[in-house]
Amino acid sequence: MKRDVSDPPFASEDLSIGAGAARDTMTVAVWTMISRITGLARVIVIGAVLGPTFFGNSYQLTNVLPNLVFYGFLAGSLLSSLLVPALVRHIDVGDGEETGRVAGGFLGVEWSILLLAAPVAVLAVPLFLPNGEATLALAVLAIPQVFCYAMVASATAVMYAKRRYLLAAAAPALENLGVIAVLVLAGSIYADPANGHVPTGAVLLIGGGSTIAVVVHAGVQWWGARRCGVTLVPRAGWRDADVRQVVRRAVLSMAQAGLLAAQTLLLLAMAGKVAGGTVALQMSLSFYHLPLALAAAPVGLALLPRLSRMTGEDAARDFSDAYQRAVGLALFLVVPAALGYLVLAVPFANVVAAGQMSTTAGVAMVAGSLSALAIGLVGETLFVISTQAAYARGDARSPLRSMMLQAVVCLALVVPAAFVDGRALITALGGAFAAASMVGGIHLSLRVRRGLAPATNRLWPSVVRTIVASLAMAAVAGSVAAVAMATLDGSAGWLTASAAGTLAGGVSYLGVHRSLGSAELTWLRDGARGRAVPESSPA
Repeated sequence: MKRDVSDPPFASEDLSIGAGAARDTMTVAVWTMISRITGLARVIVIGAVLGPTFFGNSYQLTNVLPNLVFYGFLAGSLLSSLLVPALVRHIDVGDGEETGRVAGGFLGVEWSILLLAAPVAVLAVPLFLPNGEATLALAVLAIPQVFCYAMVASATAVMYAKRRYLLAAAAPALENLGVIAVLVLAGSIYADPANGHVPTGAVLLIGGGSTIAVVVHAGVQWWGARRCGVTLVPRAGWRDADVRQVVRRAVLSMAQAGLLAAQTLLLLAMAGKVAGGTVALQMSLSFYHLPLALAAAPVGLALLPRLSRMTGEDAARDFSDAYQRAVGLALFLVVPAALGYLVLAVPFANVVAAGQMSTTAGVAMVAGSLSALAIGLVGETLFVISTQAAYARGDARSPLRSMMLQAVVCLALVVPAAFVDGRALITALGGAFAAASMVGGIHLSLRVRRGLAPATNRLWPSVVRTIVASLAMAAVAGSVAAVAMATLDGSAGWLTASAAGTLAGGVSYLGVHRSLGSAELTWLRDGARGRAVPESSPA
């Protein structure tokens, strides 16, 4: 029997992108923050144990290759987003068996593709890197990770469609903690696995242990889907009409994600021309992805199941309002982070560049690339939110076209950057990626907005408030950090500058927004209290 969508948890007032979505956003953000903090710690430990060496470059690249292959070239995260609307249709009529059939069928298709693509993709790139035997061994040990990430994607799609976000956001922390433990163990057993010849035992321990950590992550996500009533088992999905429809759209998404992964891979490979450059750039990219994971992605995930239920003509204005509010809320959270990175790049770099990475060159590469990447956060946020809006309407072409433009711009800027010598190359690569992200995000946002009905409220007042508050925040954060660095020396000064600058900037940012009466601040407050607001609410 079809369930009335006015019943909890899909009440119509809770589908608005006000406090209801803010509540879901905060659930995702809090647990994603824990996962991302452990992810940043993972990168720091890699730098501390392996240092600015070519073996460090090899491990870092092979360590992210499975992630790039599935979430990048095979559009793993986008596949989850494409799968959610298909699962929502069955969930809303209370058909758990059909939900499991579609999710399992899609997993079967993913694994079938990966059986052919994963070995080729994972083994091809390391052939062009130094430390040939060690790099190849690390790549071989990493191949099973790709299949685990496919399981993660299907399981999280089930949980997102059910609007259960906690476990999906928290489970990656287990993988990060596992990899950290493996690296610490390798460092203690082999003293310095990055110095000179790398022992075979160190390669096997680091590579195999990292893969076991990914297996644990996938197992926890599978259990989460089972708690939602879906036991994920690979099925012959190519025989299923629902799965085939998702796969047809996924082809475009794979091309889109492949272009983004190619950009990241190009940057990391180019950074390998400088000793420790790949590790330094990956550290900056970890910072770069942190506000995206804590703000843009949670807002997008809260938005997708809502917009998937607003696709009728009678809900066209609701769709436009929800999209505009999502953009305003995401920028409210991301813009201050972008400016914060610009003014606090040096103290942040000195804090995270630990162990063998704490050289003058290592710190300079992290600080330079982080400040260069910062502005790209705005464009990437627009791209993430607009992609979810396009997918909710069954449009996979617009995100692909915008990503094609972004890739062209990135390549055009990376080519001249390749002629930059030394550590300045890492900064130039970060700037090229940031500029391309801005172009792609603005282009997609304009494409999506052209196809929407007129919204009830304008977006610009929200954007202006966010810019004003962010500029005030940057001034306060920079001043407090400068005082801390002038007062204290060494690590204590850098740590105090980072913490005090962030805290003072955050307080001033929220204070300005409160004085301006920002609706986004009200949504977050009400969301934290577990409230939902009706469509007629002034917010």
